[in-house]
Amino acid sequence: MKHTIIAVAIVGLFSARQTAALEASNLDLVTQTAQQAVRSALADLQLSTQSGDGGAGPVAVASASTHSANWLFEHLLVADLLSRGLDVTIDGDATTKMSWRVVDLGITGQTGLLGGTVTRRCRVVVRLELHNAGELVWSADGHAERQDRVPKGQIEALQHSRFGFAKTDLKERTWGKFVEPVILTTVLGSLVYLFFSNR
Repeated sequence: MKHTIIAVAIVGLFSARQTAALEASNLDLVTQTAQQAVRSALADLQLSTQSGDGGAGPVAVASASTHSANWLFEHLLVADLLSRGLDVTIDGDATTKMSWRVVDLGITGQTGLLGGTVTRRCRVVVRLELHNAGELVWSADGHAERQDRVPKGQIEALQHSRFGFAKTDLKERTWGKFVEPVILTTVLGSLVYLFFSNR
């Protein structure tokens, strides 16, 4: 019996560690959301895959603004364009240029009243523009939002100091938000009752 209890405890600890390891890191959450935003923006893009006469030729990708997550968007944009069979380069001399600008990116977290879990909500808005010979020929905005729940005790472990853009902005709910209106209503009700009962 004693050996059975020990075995069950070991299996329980092992399962708990496996469950903890399955939580997506903040960078994973941002990457998934950014990929969804980029795909959403590129959904209606039509470019020829043939180089030369009548074709688009190589497409250069470059950032239109400074952002600490630009490396991630460059990777996602290059991967998506390559999957379409396009010739992609980071050479700024190409005739066709795709640029991106991160409009919004962040993760907010909100705890429940009992504070055991955190709901993480990641939002990404990216602006894509396609220029051909210096002329704007296409543009689109990609919006995406994802959310999940993670144990509150793992919030610090799921983020990394190197990726400040993927830090959780944690907002904790408190009972005060719910208790204050009740107290205020009770006090006002008592004052109204005293006013009319003394007349």
